[in-house]
Amino acid sequence: MRAVESRPLSSVKREPQRQRRNFPVRIRYVAALAICAWAFFYFWHAERPRLRQLAAENAKLERQLNSLQAEQRTLQTEKQQLNNPAYIEKYATEHQNLVMPNTVPFDLQSPSKSH
Repeated sequence: MRAVESRPLSSVKREPQRQRRNFPVRIRYVAALAICAWAFFYFWHAERPRLRQLAAENAKLERQLNSLQAEQRTLQTEKQQLNNPAYIEKYATEHQNLVMPNTVPFDLQSPSKSH
């Protein structure tokens, strides 16, 4: 067996090794922090305005969708009314100036002054 010589703890220098070993870890933290800072800066100045633009466009399209859905409901009710002969007669009389056979048309407008 070998004899292990005992040295005082003050003679062993382990601090420089510990500093060298922690140095790459610190670089990793600094690099990770730099990447996070760059990502935040990029988001704030490049992506955030685009996100706002897309949100405004989305709101505009939502309003347009609601308008078109209301128009679709109106057209659906008008389509259902077109199956009713009384509605067809009323529509033709009011919008096309047509009358049913054996009906006398009346024009109750005031006479025009352009003779």
